[in-house]
Amino acid sequence: MMQMLYLEGGPMRKRDEDLKIDISDIFGGEVQVPAETEGIAVENSSGTTAPSEKDDQFQEWMNGRDEALQAQTHELERKLHDTIEAAFPQAPDDQVAVIDEVPVETVSEPLPAAEIAKGPESPIDFSAPIAPPFMGGTPSLIQEAEIDPEKAAEKERAEKDAELKKLQSEHEFLMLYDEFRNIIIFELKDLVGERKSLTMLSRTVELAREQFPEIFRNTNWDSNGNLLEDGSVDGQRLIDNKNAMGQPKGDETLDAALSTLLRLRLQAVEKGLGTGLKNKIRARMYQWVTEKGKKNSVEGKVSREIQRLNGYILLL
Repeated sequence: MMQMLYLEGGPMRKRDEDLKIDISDIFGGEVQVPAETEGIAVENSSGTTAPSEKDDQFQEWMNGRDEALQAQTHELERKLHDTIEAAFPQAPDDQVAVIDEVPVETVSEPLPAAEIAKGPESPIDFSAPIAPPFMGGTPSLIQEAEIDPEKAAEKERAEKDAELKKLQSEHEFLMLYDEFRNIIIFELKDLVGERKSLTMLSRTVELAREQFPEIFRNTNWDSNGNLLEDGSVDGQRLIDNKNAMGQPKGDETLDAALSTLLRLRLQAVEKGLGTGLKNKIRARMYQWVTEKGKKNSVEGKVSREIQRLNGYILLL
């Protein structure tokens, strides 16, 4: 769960210390504070809010991002499906076992009378010592009954499938979390430029790693060894670092780390560009999470990930 401080009157978020860094350094250069009067919506004469041009642009951007997320999700599903098929390949149709047909003209030689009198051989050796009561009978027969290769393979496949579905869910959550970073870029790039926006996002990863080194270790490098300079973090490395901590500590620490990273970014925006812009970005995030949750409900999807992200926003 999120790290919280309990004071009189209920739970409250522990107050953050100021960023121990020159704000111009975290953005990679001087930034100019924009006018504090710009809001997400403008109230009209009827007392309702009318969307601004920027709001329309944001809505269009969200729609495009939603399509991109769906494409990423489908690609993730395909990769996990391929992993399952590679681990448990299906036998081709031309390799299905066929029982050898016995030629009709084949006639077996009659058995000698002595063999017929002796009867069929029994798989049980009656000359062997009898096991004491409640010892489970003949071990070889019990083992034959318990060993079922098909059931064992089916169980193994089911366990692997459940493991990969859990991994897919974790990756999908991190993909959704990364939309917070994209929202920040959307709002900042026209004000301070894309380069300064990405510099701030990258350096806040470094600040978060100082507080949560076990979670953010090597996460700003991708699987090919390339440095991630856009402020993103490698999802698989995050998951591996979290799993190395064990449960439930790993999940709790991951939540605290991701919440802290988001808070550091909004704090950097506030200190560098003003409280108004920080509140605007926070409202954008809430708008995106709310609309995503509504869409999931219409599609009958469980919104645990959305509720989790909403919890991050409430702590900002």
